[in-house]
Amino acid sequence: MQYETKYQSIVLMGKICSGKGTQAHYILENFGGTLYSNGNKVRETAAQPTVFGQKMKEMYESGRLIPEWIASYWMTHALVSQYEKDRVIFEAVAKKPDEAELFHEIHEWVNRPYIVFNLDISDEQVHERSEKRARDIVDSPKSVDKRLEEYRTYTAKSIEFFRSQGTLIDIDGTQSPEVVREHIFNVLKG
Repeated sequence: MQYETKYQSIVLMGKICSGKGTQAHYILENFGGTLYSNGNKVRETAAQPTVFGQKMKEMYESGRLIPEWIASYWMTHALVSQYEKDRVIFEAVAKKPDEAELFHEIHEWVNRPYIVFNLDISDEQVHERSEKRARDIVDSPKSVDKRLEEYRTYTAKSIEFFRSQGTLIDIDGTQSPEVVREHIFNVLKG
């Protein structure tokens, strides 16, 4: 761990393929902490041969966001039980406005400082990057379009909520990963 930061929770938000995962790993390597991603939890759960796993697989492959009650439960459990004393780098959380409000309320209640980085890229760049990545079915054009629709319907409102709380930093995600990292690190080092 090279650097210190006052933030116990660091959130990376943005559209699909905006670089959230890349930046999360840079932060972990340099500031320490634990990575928490609802996206990773969805993929793990979707691989399970259970009814719940099958429902998660359907949600994931369709490009829709998971139900709010699941996302909120996982996020709350991570904050108040699993990683209560750890620095946590959150990726793919608080995507719906009620989840964002709950995230903020928990942090205020337990006096846990947090910051949100919004990595902004265009829809065209999302399509280009997802085509190059081609990780799985979620990078198919149909799924990407659905995920962009979900972003506009829900996540854009969560981003506005965090902005209204003074906890959001917008970053041009079209820059090189190294330039984006430098912006993030400058804010974290404060």
